[in-house]
Amino acid sequence: MTLVDNATVRRAVGEFAARPDQRSSIEVLRSCMYGELLFDLTGSDKPEDGSYSRGSRIQIGGGTGPDGGRALFAFTRQEEIVRMYPPGTETQSMVTPATGALGMARRQHNAWLYIDPAGPTCALSAADIDFALRNPNNEPLKTVLAALDAGDADRSDVLDVLLTDGPMLLAVDEATEPGKPRVRWTTLADGSPVLLAFTSAPEAVASHPSDAYAAFTTPKVLEMVSTNGFDGIVINPAGPSITFSKAEIDR
Repeated sequence: MTLVDNATVRRAVGEFAARPDQRSSIEVLRSCMYGELLFDLTGSDKPEDGSYSRGSRIQIGGGTGPDGGRALFAFTRQEEIVRMYPPGTETQSMVTPATGALGMARRQHNAWLYIDPAGPTCALSAADIDFALRNPNNEPLKTVLAALDAGDADRSDVLDVLLTDGPMLLAVDEATEPGKPRVRWTTLADGSPVLLAFTSAPEAVASHPSDAYAAFTTPKVLEMVSTNGFDGIVINPAGPSITFSKAEIDR
């Protein structure tokens, strides 16, 4: 069994703790749109054969946020839970998707989600979480992009997921022509125009904080590449990122 060790979230949390501002908070939020975290179940009944029996007492660790509001705790690895207790304490944990941790915080009406509360830490507010979860999230595409960045996938793996029907966001630049917003695009070094696309709202905001954004399906976005004069597409320009040419998309 592979132990959870979400270095991506932990690194983003460390950067936030060193410089707590809106941009670094968005980095934490977008790093939580895929992957896994842990809940602290220390003090709960012990599972039998790997599962909890009916009627078992399960408590998930939490506390209070900076404004006194209730907070749920989530952790990037088991060692971060151990740091919450005196030496020798027998700790318990449960794996959850990172997006599941965000959702659990809101379902339980917590005002905050603290990540690695023993520090360095970051507290995501209910407003931050609602912003992330009320918009579509193409978690499979974000996951395979991260795998590509880690050397555990190749371009064809990413393209296969991109060509699967799923959600996709486009940034809408409303500042260039009032009343005539246009989708955000850029040019490559050779001058080729390419469409910018995003797997989640935090990804879009990380690249263009002042833009609005609109949700589409991946087939619709790829159709726009073909019909609107673009030579390709760039996904998640804030990184990990990938660029596909129109020829690759039309394979």
